[in-house]
Amino acid sequence: MIEAIGFIWPSFLVAVCLVGIHAYFGIQVLARNVIFVDLALAQIAALGATVAFMLGHGAQSLATYGYSLGFTMLAAVLLAFTRAWAVRVPQEALIGVIYVVAAAASILLIDRAPQGAEHLKQILTGNILTSGLSEIAVIVPLYLAIGLLHFLLRHRLAKSGSLFWEFVFYATFGMVVTSSVALAGVLLVFSFLIIPAAIGVMFASTLTRQLAIGWVAGILTSAAGFAASFAFDLPTGAAIVCAFGAALALAGLAYPFIRGDRVAAVRTTLSAARWVVAAVVAGSAIELLIAPRADQPLLDMLEQAAPSLRHLYFTRAEAAAYQDAVETAERHRLAAEQLIEQERRSRTQGEAMDETTVQRISSFLKSYAEMRKGEQFVMGEVRARARERIRWAASPALLVIALLLAPLPWRRLFASVTR
Repeated sequence: MIEAIGFIWPSFLVAVCLVGIHAYFGIQVLARNVIFVDLALAQIAALGATVAFMLGHGAQSLATYGYSLGFTMLAAVLLAFTRAWAVRVPQEALIGVIYVVAAAASILLIDRAPQGAEHLKQILTGNILTSGLSEIAVIVPLYLAIGLLHFLLRHRLAKSGSLFWEFVFYATFGMVVTSSVALAGVLLVFSFLIIPAAIGVMFASTLTRQLAIGWVAGILTSAAGFAASFAFDLPTGAAIVCAFGAALALAGLAYPFIRGDRVAAVRTTLSAARWVVAAVVAGSAIELLIAPRADQPLLDMLEQAAPSLRHLYFTRAEAAAYQDAVETAERHRLAAEQLIEQERRSRTQGEAMDETTVQRISSFLKSYAEMRKGEQFVMGEVRARARERIRWAASPALLVIALLLAPLPWRRLFASVTR
């Protein structure tokens, strides 16, 4: 774990820097109601990087950064003009057009290029895990300079309608986005921009408090994303994006309890939870009735938590066959794990196995895997036949349970029926 922290912490510091500047710009973007301007500028920067890629420049080269920045400055000029056009056409629509055209142009450019798909993946998700102190030495002075400029010009930049100040805002924003996309990719940069700012705006009214909440939420969520990426061996950028989505969802769920009527929020939450559970149970009942041999996620989850539930509908012969398959599959799994541990211990102790032994272990592992699949097929077949046999009794019972779980006004319904 300590080694992992030593490996991840420089990349985490990069994420902290990105959260710091993007949370501020996110609040400004939300105030201007141009939510997707970051995506548009990020995609324009990615288009510049794609042009540089097609011309043979390296992904992290100075030339690629120059192309991206040049394309972004042109987009900043165009976005400054869209403020005036927004009298008749919403500015968000024009920003969307810029984004889709830039995305389509990027696809056209890399369609026939070698490793074009890998380049497109790099643009979208980036690879923040490879960034470190050298990148921090570049972005921190840039972000501090832009932050100081916005602080000194905050009153002028807040005024809308001036073409020059609109260009200054979008140009500085574009410089930040260009630097960030090269490190983190389009999707992660958008998450850094909007989600911490949205959480801050949700719970505070002043800019200072909004920034404080956004920074705390962004840093904690980034840490959670890095931890999930390490724990479950997931792509780091995608894991952090999903972590930000979960953070926004949790903030939305917590909002009524923090800023609203807590009693009403509790009632609404319990009612919604009961409706969800009732819908899941009713859906499982209908699926069991129509396709009893198909996968039944709810029943499988309940049986995994309490295996004794199978005895409610298994015959004695079915229970014996199922248990035998379970025990046999477990023996095969343990045998495979012993071989894997033997091979690992041989490598760590410096005693290399000969080629014949390695081939034998590989052959045994494949055999054990196939035998486990066979036992799992037996378990699935026994379970499917048993469910098919009891579906006409179990499905109505589950539907009754669903109706009882649903928060319906049973007293009023009963009273109206008995009148």
